[in-house]
Amino acid sequence: MRKIGTRIKEIRKSKGLTQAFVSKRLGYKSPSMLSEIESGKKGLDADKIPLVAGILNVDICELFFEDKIHEMRTKDKTA
Repeated sequence: MRKIGTRIKEIRKSKGLTQAFVSKRLGYKSPSMLSEIESGKKGLDADKIPLVAGILNVDICELFFEDKIHEMRTKDKTA
């Protein structure tokens, strides 16, 4: 499992969002805090996880896992 910061960066970039935009929505004063989270230098507060998921428009699980868990479970049930 990769670090959450790496997943945030991947998802953010895939959606064309800037660090400045996401940082502002998270309430950070500058994009440098998000940069440090994405690079693994700092951790993300647990209470920010649902907010990040909402900003990126993804399920919380997608911040931790590359594969969409819900889709995998749905496929298993229909097979």
